[in-house]
Amino acid sequence: VNREGGMHEGHGSDETLLEVRNLWVDMPGETVRNASFEVKSGEIFGIAGLSGQGKVGITNGLMGLNPAGGTVTYKGRPFKLNNTNSALNSGLAFVTEDRRGTGLLLDEPISWNISFNSMQVKGTALKRIGLARFRDEKKMDEIARTFIEALDIKCTGPEQPVRELSGGNQQKVCLAQAFSLEPELLLVNEPTRGIDIGAKDLVLETLTRVNDERDTTIIIVSSELEELRSIADRI
Repeated sequence: VNREGGMHEGHGSDETLLEVRNLWVDMPGETVRNASFEVKSGEIFGIAGLSGQGKVGITNGLMGLNPAGGTVTYKGRPFKLNNTNSALNSGLAFVTEDRRGTGLLLDEPISWNISFNSMQVKGTALKRIGLARFRDEKKMDEIARTFIEALDIKCTGPEQPVRELSGGNQQKVCLAQAFSLEPELLLVNEPTRGIDIGAKDLVLETLTRVNDERDTTIIIVSSELEELRSIADRI
């Protein structure tokens, strides 16, 4: 389905960024069999479906979170499945649908949550002392403050534990965590599940802004078809 109308002025190119052929994923409750599709560079690509129909399994399989097989090509080269580190190092980032269960370190501060993945993948907010590397707390706070302002995260500051935030603000922290990786391809599962309507609009606007300003290609998975119609170039 090609999008008509809505908030987003699509600008996907004719270049294929990701090609998936005969993908299978063994995820409990979200089994995927024989999925094939292409994602163009710079577009927002939507995958719709009800719970248990496999849509979540597709992105989880691509990120190496569940056993997967098939043929996947990324930027014209074979893409390694079943390896999350390889996916992250290839320029992918992921926002899980289970932000409280696996997406966030609830008892840790906002700054740690936002910087954790980029520290592991890019070495961001790390300082070297001799041969050892340590967290740069000042840099982590700077990064967090930038995203707090950009995403309008309602909080007392970078040091506030994520557990104390509302669902909508927790979701914004999940997005900030992914954006800090500066991905070329962003995979987002159920971005507005369980948050109020005002926060939903802001989350969707944030995704379109990142797509427009950074030319980030986005795969968005949702059970809300109208949500996809408002944001995706193709569904």
